[in-house]
Amino acid sequence: MNSYPADAARIRDVERGLSCAATVPSPAEGSLAAGDSVVFALADSRPGEEPSYTKGGDSIRVLLTGVADLGEVDPRTGRALVRLAWNPPGGA
Repeated sequence: MNSYPADAARIRDVERGLSCAATVPSPAEGSLAAGDSVVFALADSRPGEEPSYTKGGDSIRVLLTGVADLGEVDPRTGRALVRLAWNPPGGA
């Protein structure tokens, strides 16, 4: 399962069903597809530094309904950018 850093507001929006999509770098190993799960976990980030996950911090797991390659590269990681989509919690 792949994890992506998130702030508290992002996690709250996903939990409430206000956010059902994200643009993220593709995983360093493997790929993502509909039916895969990803975790958004609380992390701190400072400009120019890698995000640091918060030990014991909040997180949310989502089941992907769609993954689209955006045809762009993330300048920070050098990996392809993908658009993830999922249904809101409790949704169809």
